[in-house]
Amino acid sequence: MKKKTVIWFTIPLLLIGFVIVKWNYISHSIEWKLNWMFEAPLPSKMETVFNTRYGFPNEGESFFVLSYRSIENKLMEKDGWIPINSESFDTVSNLLKRFQKNVANINKDSQNFNRLFHENPVIYNNNDRYFYKLEEDNSYILAISNTKERKLFVMEWIQ
Repeated sequence: MKKKTVIWFTIPLLLIGFVIVKWNYISHSIEWKLNWMFEAPLPSKMETVFNTRYGFPNEGESFFVLSYRSIENKLMEKDGWIPINSESFDTVSNLLKRFQKNVANINKDSQNFNRLFHENPVIYNNNDRYFYKLEEDNSYILAISNTKERKLFVMEWIQ
């Protein structure tokens, strides 16, 4: 009887603990799927570089760095990922520069945002992948994978 009681208390506590620890990823993952049809694999670590999306209607910008033990196979299975090659490299560079410039221009503390971009550089190479989706209101998501560093950089611009 004691064994059953311990199990009945332990399992819910473990589930609650998992949700609390992974809540940042879980909440953003659901939002990304609903808003962008974008799915990111469960990371071993998720860092919020900045998030200016406060209040209603939740407009603003966000930048996340997701770290993985292995990422290349996980992204191969997902739809919408485009390989970065010699033809698409400039496109990705321009999209990234546009996001960085827009974030610095729209926020009062542009030096702080430039410093955050400098401290958290988005590095990618040929054979990495990116995901980009633009909405009618000019909101967009840009996600860039780096298989060498096993990272996924996710940037959102919500109008």
